[in-house]
Amino acid sequence: MRQILIVLIYALFPLALYAQENIVLDRSYTELPFTQFTQELQRDKGIHVYYQQSWVDSIQTPAILQGTELKEAFTAILKAGKLSFFIESNKVFVFEGEELITEFHQFDNQADVEMKEEALSDQQQEDEQYLSTKTISEKRNLVIGSREDAVRGRKAVISGHISRINSGEELIGATIYVKETGLGTIADIDGNFQLELYPGNYSVMVKHMSMKETEYGLTVVSDGSLNIELDENLIELEEITVTETRHSNVKGMFMGYERISVKSMKEVPVVLGEKDVLKIVQLLPGVQNAGEGSAGFNVRGGAADQNMFYINNISIYNTSHLFGFFTSFSPDIVSDFSLYKNNVPAKYGGRIASIFNITTRQGNKNHLFVQGGISPITAHLAVEGPIVKEKVSIVASARSTYSDWILKQLNDYDLRNSNASFNDFTLGFDARINPNNHLNLFLYRSSDKFSLSAKNDYEYSNTGASLRWDHSFTSTLKADFSLSTSDYEFSTIDKNNISEAYSHEYELRHTEGRADFVLLKLEGHRFEFGMNAILYDLNRGDILPYGPESNRVPNDLGREQGVEGGLYVSDEFQLFPRLNVLLGLRYSLYGMLAPTNINYYEEGQPIDEYSYIETVHQENGIVKSYSGLEPRAALNYQLGANSSLKASYSRLQQFIFLLSNTIAIAPNDQWKLTDYHITPAVSDQVSLGFYQDIRDPSLNLSVEVYQKWVNGIVEYKDGADFISSEPIETQVLQGKQNSRGVEFMLRKNAKRLTGWLSYAYSRSTITIDGEYNEQKINGGKPYPSNFDKPHSLNLVANYRLSRRLSISSNLVYSTGRPVTLPVSTYYAEDRPYLLYSSRNAYRIPNYFRMDLSINLEGNLKSKKFAHSFWMLNIYNLTGRENAYSVYYEVVDDQINGYQLSIFGRPIVTISWNFKFGNYNSN
Repeated sequence: MRQILIVLIYALFPLALYAQENIVLDRSYTELPFTQFTQELQRDKGIHVYYQQSWVDSIQTPAILQGTELKEAFTAILKAGKLSFFIESNKVFVFEGEELITEFHQFDNQADVEMKEEALSDQQQEDEQYLSTKTISEKRNLVIGSREDAVRGRKAVISGHISRINSGEELIGATIYVKETGLGTIADIDGNFQLELYPGNYSVMVKHMSMKETEYGLTVVSDGSLNIELDENLIELEEITVTETRHSNVKGMFMGYERISVKSMKEVPVVLGEKDVLKIVQLLPGVQNAGEGSAGFNVRGGAADQNMFYINNISIYNTSHLFGFFTSFSPDIVSDFSLYKNNVPAKYGGRIASIFNITTRQGNKNHLFVQGGISPITAHLAVEGPIVKEKVSIVASARSTYSDWILKQLNDYDLRNSNASFNDFTLGFDARINPNNHLNLFLYRSSDKFSLSAKNDYEYSNTGASLRWDHSFTSTLKADFSLSTSDYEFSTIDKNNISEAYSHEYELRHTEGRADFVLLKLEGHRFEFGMNAILYDLNRGDILPYGPESNRVPNDLGREQGVEGGLYVSDEFQLFPRLNVLLGLRYSLYGMLAPTNINYYEEGQPIDEYSYIETVHQENGIVKSYSGLEPRAALNYQLGANSSLKASYSRLQQFIFLLSNTIAIAPNDQWKLTDYHITPAVSDQVSLGFYQDIRDPSLNLSVEVYQKWVNGIVEYKDGADFISSEPIETQVLQGKQNSRGVEFMLRKNAKRLTGWLSYAYSRSTITIDGEYNEQKINGGKPYPSNFDKPHSLNLVANYRLSRRLSISSNLVYSTGRPVTLPVSTYYAEDRPYLLYSSRNAYRIPNYFRMDLSINLEGNLKSKKFAHSFWMLNIYNLTGRENAYSVYYEVVDDQINGYQLSIFGRPIVTISWNFKFGNYNSN
């Protein structure tokens, strides 16, 4: 039989030299008997494998990843035995004995030989220069661990770090692929990775976009560490796709998870040409805002205060500049940002809608690098470089505005006669002390000043600092310790009515400590556990009369303190070959701290002035406490190599909320802690989703269905006034919120055309009911929440005409948000008054907008001192007057209706961005 096979191979050999292809497997395969593997291979790819059954009875194939070449797959399968193989077209011949020689080096003439020898000599010189600066050489074998620490039969855990050779900055998303196993992993946001391999010899390939591909030998003896530095390789790529297993579309465990690249942030058209991370997030399914120029965003029908924002572990309580026209995060320092809409990791708590996490650049550790830009309303600059080369870096950014001119272009009279300014600054220090210790210090400041005609003056600011220490105790146990503080302040002067004019100052301080651990001790399990603690200190301030003509009565709104804590543990593991499981449990607790005054009311009666009994002062201790378990669970069932079903459940609690009787966040809205009377909001959310990679991982499809129940949602009584002397508990009511929906997302990540198409159908209703009429809103019947928008459609497309020129466009459509409108009038003393409908019974007109941008890069030569690119933006291309709000006023005894539009015409802007240093430094 063996002789027949060899004769057949040699008969076909001349044709095989031309017919062989690099066949790539377009699905993954689990560990299988050899015969079953070949049967599946024939079914999937039409590949026939010829062999003698007795040769392969004992062969068990390893797990093989999608994208593996056929030759690499069979090399991994047959490496341990005495079998060889040969591939011809769609046939694989397996035989005993040595491998056949299938390639000969040929030269056409002597000149070709000399030319190739000269090129080879040049390449060797370049390689020698390159390797002299590398930590790891692909030409020498690396030994991981020691024989004293080796444990027979157990996989070794290899902890590594990947960075740029020229800057020392971490390479997020670098892929590490082990040829023999067909498995790999990806570097996280700190450039760290972990591999689990049995002791033995391996060939490892390291890749990253625009970096030189590196291959080297690895001898694994026991647990150990590995540091890799990659050099840049600027080449034009038709396509590159990097996916991370834990967060990938099909294989990842997380649902409702969104992550946008910095490249997308640069190319998507935005208002006034200012790159804006939060505006791009609002183009994703399930994420909306109250209208153009509004602060914050709404996730799956929730209010804006149900979202937690972190930048390098600093909590941000107002994420907007200029009332929401711009985001308070400079685009130059953003390295990575992600959004969890459901299935929130157990390490996070404190908000019931979403967690938004931003990680900033850590700085170039080898060279000075400068970037910045100018748009019609801002100028921004970022500088980074080494303090101690290859060890310690600094990065600083600044942004300021000259935006008054743009206000003169708006339709609204008050806005045209206003002035505004804002700025933000950051300063960061990053130190990689050794492979096991990494320190990061980050400082942040943003501030705004705004004068609305002669009516109002506003000032607000965020100030924060964080210190983070990453430490590896062993190759299987890592920890992330952090301490952060955040201070949010605002001051308001209201001059609308001279006799009631007032000033108000407010301050919220948030101090938080975290300890997060990752343990990989048990094979196939990823344990995460840790804790966090938050101290809240709120000074709601004093309402003071402003000006000599004001008759305003001074009012002390009081001070509040509270402490929040959490303990958590989670485990991610494979339960069956196709079923992965993520289980988590978080215990959250909150305590309201003294000193404070406690109002008591008659039990069972509405909380108002009529049931009030007395006020008692408590000087110290815990006044009121709340606690509860928050289970988290997720399942991922692999339908095939390119598709999966996912399901998840999560519970979250929220102990702080926003006092606001406006739809959008205003700069004078006050954050308020859960107290003796107002209980925390608790949400339960279940989700089910289907995920598909179409043809290859660069085209992703996802469909998610969700249902969310919230108990303890805070709503405000009609006419609530949060700067009056009335206690807050008499002005709010608590009830239930029910949200449900389906979200569709088709995303293309590679080649010339990139972008996504998303559609969401969702409903969100609130029910406030009680025994007495005073405890009801809308008669106790369900009503749409303020952010209930059933239909939302977003199309984002970017087409790259060349490496330097691209065109981008957005199309945005959504149902108008609910409003309460007057339905009739009545007269009292010959004056007309409005009678309003039930709450949120009507809607403002639907929203539609189309944007366009043209992006032109400068010359891309890597040796240039400076690089730049231009962006032409047309926002609201059709000039549609989208309604921001609809309102009614009585003027001269007549009731008139008005529609307010922020941008009622196309807004055309040109922005210029530059960088000094290597084009690919960021």
